Amino acid sequence: MRVAIAGAGTAGCVLAARLSADPGIEVLLLESGPHYRAGAWPPELAHAFRIIKETHDWGFTAQAGASPRGVHVPRGQVVGGSSITNATIALRGLPEHYDDWAEFVPGLDWQAMLPWLRFIETDEQFGGAPYHGDHGPIPINRWPRDQWYPLLEGFAEAALARGHAWVDDHNAPGAVGVGPTPFNMRDGVRQTPADLYLDPALGRDNLTLVTGVRVDRLVLDGMRATGVVVLDEATGERTMHEADHVILCLGTYQSPPVLLRSGVGPADAITPLGIPLVHELPGVGRGMQDHPKISYRFWISTDIPQWPHPWIQVLLTSKAEVNGEERLFQVMPYVGFVDGGHRISEFNVQVADSRGRTGRVDIQSTNPMDQPVLRMGWLEAEGDRDLAEAAGRELMAVARTAPLDAVLDPWPNLDDPDHALRTVETFHHPVATLRMGRDDDPMAVTDGDGRIRGLDGVWCMDASVIPRVPSANTHLAVIALAEKLGAGFLGSTGHPAAAVAPDPD
Repeated sequence: MRVAIAGAGTAGCVLAARLSADPGIEVLLLESGPHYRAGAWPPELAHAFRIIKETHDWGFTAQAGASPRGVHVPRGQVVGGSSITNATIALRGLPEHYDDWAEFVPGLDWQAMLPWLRFIETDEQFGGAPYHGDHGPIPINRWPRDQWYPLLEGFAEAALARGHAWVDDHNAPGAVGVGPTPFNMRDGVRQTPADLYLDPALGRDNLTLVTGVRVDRLVLDGMRATGVVVLDEATGERTMHEADHVILCLGTYQSPPVLLRSGVGPADAITPLGIPLVHELPGVGRGMQDHPKISYRFWISTDIPQWPHPWIQVLLTSKAEVNGEERLFQVMPYVGFVDGGHRISEFNVQVADSRGRTGRVDIQSTNPMDQPVLRMGWLEAEGDRDLAEAAGRELMAVARTAPLDAVLDPWPNLDDPDHALRTVETFHHPVATLRMGRDDDPMAVTDGDGRIRGLDGVWCMDASVIPRVPSANTHLAVIALAEKLGAGFLGSTGHPAAAVAPDPD
């Protein structure tokens, strides 16, 4: 059996390793960006302290939801994808937001995902807890409080003075309060699926990694996939690779365009570009969710550590009442940076309990070198803007509480009620553009196993299929879901011997 995996990001690395463990499966992994072995990364990628935007980025811009601004939406263009360029924050989110997944796929809830979340991790502080793992591939660590920078310690003290609870473990079920941020790092070095899953598997004869190519479209024989067409970025030549199964792992922004260029998706997004409509699936590229981020800047009087240094060490999660309902938000303070001779910090609000589903992904042409058309849909859902504004008010209250108030001087207009709308950006967690759903769900693109509805041999197993954005960073959820769907794929194709799964206990 030959499997082509489109995209060597987080999910693609996991799946390539798991599927190629069976010598009866030939795996072809296709990726645009370069491949670096662990320890040989360029300097800007080696540390685990902030989002890397300057290099190895797709350079995508998007319309900012309810605001007409065009904004940069970073995504990693490198083997390992955004796991190589993100800030390595390793949050799960609250159980009730995974339970919401069961509204779309019965049985896919917190209890179904918890064994896989435990399976992938080695939590080096709380691995012995029943809701954590202690022998998985992904290490989870937190900065000890005695190593926090003064600004971040002041933030924690001010939050506690405001009445927020202390939280030792933000990945404990139901954890709400202020405490150390968990990271997938070890000794300040990022730990990713590229080096923890893919690299150990690349010595296998049945696994081939091809870089420097864009996945253009599927090759379809009727409604069955027989391969993929890729474009060589250096030469412009197209090559067809045969496959029995194609698994899309290009991410929320780029998996839908492959289907659209193949004639699969909403007719009104395909036929105006002269692409023959092969299979109408109205949900392709529609219903995207993301976490809106609203930044609050302050001049600070604390020292700025020498670079490289951690930007984030402490996190506040809290709830605000919106339309009679308690909804979750997060605040992440940055230790600070120097700009124009001034010492500045950003405190970022994340609308963690985001409800918006008006984001969408389209294509502007049949050329895979053209960036997708991205409309984010931030703050458009009922209550999302209210939650952002309530979170901003609480952040400003914490900033004006001792001892934090003594070292902060807010920029003008931070109390403007339109601040959220004017400054909203991505917190880098887009999902749901190839959303899972039931058979009777007209906007469902994939089923609960990741199969593209109406096609044979075509799957998606990346963040695109997640039916509702968790109340946290999506990195751990994507790894756990790729493991779960990959094991299901192996079983469904008659290769259960290579499947790995959590201990049923």
